[in-house]
Amino acid sequence: MDKQNAGDKLYTPMVGDFKGAAYKSATKLVFKGLAQPSGYTEPLLHAWRLKVKAAA
Repeated sequence: MDKQNAGDKLYTPMVGDFKGAAYKSATKLVFKGLAQPSGYTEPLLHAWRLKVKAAA
């Protein structure tokens, strides 16, 4: 994804920062994904999107 979006000025790289929101949201999906209602991942992803937007 990082190489695919290299020309996008608004793109935030997904790798290289294991403290960033992209990494943290991915680990939440790994460890809490099965516990989500009907297997939906959207509640976890939506919560992380709100955190990123609030921090901007």
